[in-house]
Amino acid sequence: MIRFKIDNESTDLLDRITNIYNFKRDTITGRIALALSINKGKMFHENENSLPQNGREYSPTSNIFGRLVNDTDNYVLYKTIFDQHYGKELSEIEFIKLYKFHLRDGLDLWINELEKGDITNGDHISFLLKPIKNGLILRSNTVKISSTNVVLNAMKEFTSLLTFELGKTENGEVFEIKINDLREFDNRNIAIAGMAGSGKTQLIKDILYQISKKTNNELKFIFFDYKGEGNLSQLKPFLDASNCEFIDIVNDNGIKFNPLLSISLDERQRPFSIKAFVDTIATFVPNIGVAQKNILTNIISNLFDSKIHTYPTINELFNAIEVYYYENNRKQDTLFAGIQDLTINIFNCDVNNPNILEKSLYLNLPPALSDTLRQLLVFLLLRYFNTYFSSTNDCEPTDHIFPLRYIIVIDEVHIYLKNKNARKSLEELLRLLRSKGVIIIMLSQGAEDYKTKDFDFASQVKLPICLNIQNKDYKVISNFIGTPISKYKLEAEIKKLESGKGLINIRDPKILELRQWWKTRKEENL
Repeated sequence: MIRFKIDNESTDLLDRITNIYNFKRDTITGRIALALSINKGKMFHENENSLPQNGREYSPTSNIFGRLVNDTDNYVLYKTIFDQHYGKELSEIEFIKLYKFHLRDGLDLWINELEKGDITNGDHISFLLKPIKNGLILRSNTVKISSTNVVLNAMKEFTSLLTFELGKTENGEVFEIKINDLREFDNRNIAIAGMAGSGKTQLIKDILYQISKKTNNELKFIFFDYKGEGNLSQLKPFLDASNCEFIDIVNDNGIKFNPLLSISLDERQRPFSIKAFVDTIATFVPNIGVAQKNILTNIISNLFDSKIHTYPTINELFNAIEVYYYENNRKQDTLFAGIQDLTINIFNCDVNNPNILEKSLYLNLPPALSDTLRQLLVFLLLRYFNTYFSSTNDCEPTDHIFPLRYIIVIDEVHIYLKNKNARKSLEELLRLLRSKGVIIIMLSQGAEDYKTKDFDFASQVKLPICLNIQNKDYKVISNFIGTPISKYKLEAEIKKLESGKGLINIRDPKILELRQWWKTRKEENL
């Protein structure tokens, strides 16, 4: 067993909170504080300076971890929780160091909540009842899997073979992709790497046009144009040919969509979906701290509680924040400004909540919007897609043809891959939606953009296409498109990369003269 000392401030906080609740032992307070810190997902770096050891000492007989099974100390349970939380097997020294950080973090969170509330009105009890209720909900969700009360969203599927042409080989042969044939592709995600002028945008427009034409516009898509260079008059032939609606976020008064639709009306699921929504806000709005996340979580929870099976709008959310800040004499901060920005020509909430998945959309995000707003808008929509498709059944293939439901095109994806939390969300999206009949197409300027320090996004892509890029390093390109049968062959093909040409590695590396929308438009008189 172990012996250790905590810091003096943690000791004082333990005693203060224990006295407020009249707990028999400070170890009870410590275990609750630890749960509060872990539950909010707090992570500490192991290289942080240790807290001072000038406070209370705990010995093997202190019962700091409690006893549960066969009157055995719960140390092993807590150690396992920490190992899972940090994704590695911690040494005893590492565990104790991190334990002290989380103890102090939970105590700080707890005392801050107590100081904001009114103990004489029982606010200290209400504060603890909420996480207990959420814990009971979580427990019930893990053991009850009956779907009798679950209503799954139904969505139209394209169930025929879908093919499109990428271009022609050097021999003049048309190179065709059978994107939903399971004998050729076990997942349908696509990644394109190409610098400006490489033909990347023209290629993706041509692919979308072909798909729209061959599915009779049944398979819808959304195109996030991060650069915001879309010109309505220039895009009109493409928009008309693909039956796609153009939305300029600045000039069209935002998109008619309520981002709060990603939050479940089911009381059992709501706490988790509110947390996901708040995490998305905190990922892109700078300097959102724990206190602000808690404020936003509570305001959203109360807002949904005040509704009867309906969704509040983003304007109602901001109004509730205004009232909260005024009543609590809080200064306007980044949270206040971030939610306010979403109400100004970003999300134009329609009370009828039309399904944006029912039509193809070209979403123009001009530089007049800040990077924060552009990224936040994209990921709030992606959060909704994640929620929506999670509520659908997995697609069931028939005769090796995998049904398709939707296409998501994310331009300039390297912008999002620079953000650790955005990377995690995108990784989750790629993994989840592959079984839901959704094709995710990512476009970036370089092949190296897809390999981040914590995840290789090319591993979730079955069709990587390398266009003309600045960094033509063999290792970078082979990691992106896959290890070739012949290194010599790949090196030879890399040298042929230029504007309008692309490199793929299906069966063997080959250069293609890529399809380009401007050529198709001319040839088909569109």
